[in-house]
Amino acid sequence: MMQKFTIGFLFVLSMFVISCGGSKDEAVQKITELEKKLLDQNGNPINEVSAYNLQVEYDDFAMNFSEEPEAPEYLFKAANISINLGWGESAVKILEKFLEKFPENAKAPEALFFLGFVYDNQINDDAKAGDYYKQFLKKYPAHTFAKDAEASIKNLGKTDEELMREFEKINGDSSSIKDTAAKAA
Repeated sequence: MMQKFTIGFLFVLSMFVISCGGSKDEAVQKITELEKKLLDQNGNPINEVSAYNLQVEYDDFAMNFSEEPEAPEYLFKAANISINLGWGESAVKILEKFLEKFPENAKAPEALFFLGFVYDNQINDDAKAGDYYKQFLKKYPAHTFAKDAEASIKNLGKTDEELMREFEKINGDSSSIKDTAAKAA
């Protein structure tokens, strides 16, 4: 009776391991194939289905093999896919997961900054964007993105027209950009 239980338990355990994505090498191979497929677009627009599939594989790898050195890199790449394709909610979830799992990683400052960026530019939630930019500045005041975070905080909630007027004032232009463009046409 105990032998049947042990064999049954081992069978169920092996099926669970197989269903959880297989080996690290298989996962890396699948990621490599998807990256190649995505990069071999020959100037064509990115196939969003391929990008999504790659994002899922990156995320799965980071969750299933979180102790591997590639895990934070892959999760950060998954976030970049979401950011670059304008998938704001997805980007937020992945960036938050990145900061939770890999808070000491070298990419943590960028992940925190990008949370502000996504809330600012894709989700249009100025309050949350401001909170993340302020957290970034408090935690990483000397980072190369610090000036960008400060400028972003300053410009939160402003329309494109307001930003153009401020830009004109800074540059000492007496005519608007629209007038200059109209004269050039």
